[in-house]
Amino acid sequence: MKVPLHVVEARRERLRESIRIDGFLPLAEICRRLEVSEATARRDLAAVAQAGQITRTRGGALADYNTGFASHGRRAAVARTAKGRIAAAALRRVPRAGRVFLDAGTTIQALARALRQRGSAGLTVVTNSLSVATVLGGAVGVELHLLGGMFLHRQSLLLGEAAVAALRTWKFDVAFLGGEGMDRAGITNSHEQIARFQQAVLDRAEDACFCLDATKAGRTAPHLVGTWRQLKGAALITDASPAALAAAGVGVSPCTYVRA
Repeated sequence: MKVPLHVVEARRERLRESIRIDGFLPLAEICRRLEVSEATARRDLAAVAQAGQITRTRGGALADYNTGFASHGRRAAVARTAKGRIAAAALRRVPRAGRVFLDAGTTIQALARALRQRGSAGLTVVTNSLSVATVLGGAVGVELHLLGGMFLHRQSLLLGEAAVAALRTWKFDVAFLGGEGMDRAGITNSHEQIARFQQAVLDRAEDACFCLDATKAGRTAPHLVGTWRQLKGAALITDASPAALAAAGVGVSPCTYVRA
């Protein structure tokens, strides 16, 4: 039986919205959310991609980072309570003095707000996030440095070779990083340059903390930041339960698992 056009269009709008919010969705997750077959999901993806709103990838679809990806403000509204809990747990790992890197995700922005409220004494904060810089600008006891680079306006961050080159002049006591997915493979992100930049940050940090809320468990994005073995010694701060992490194949044993 032929599905009415308005039903198809409504389903494809749901698909667009999901990809805007999530950044990347694998095909299996699209089928689950829309309750459709793989063949139907592929047809919907082809139609939405033809309109220029997403990029199809092997095994899924990716939002265009400067047009289709959800804005920083919209992503900040997702799992707001969980992000606050994660930020509170991460704050306990921020030294009063020293050098710290803060990533560009909305969970890390929540950490920046918590850090401003707590105060510091001789803490140097380096970031590539305009949102984090806005929160911490003028904070007592914080010397703030913003890395230069190519500006992605919907994410409010700076990336590219210039940003990576600027990192080489720094060494961090601890870096706080986000991610779009964590599963059996490791921690992933949708944008190749974000993953590459985070890898460069890890090379310059004595310690690292990944702050990911429970919605990231079991999700995967196209670009690997690091396998669990590669991230050995880093902290994973999340509100996901141990059972949820185990179900997602998240190998927390090489990491220091900290429940938010």
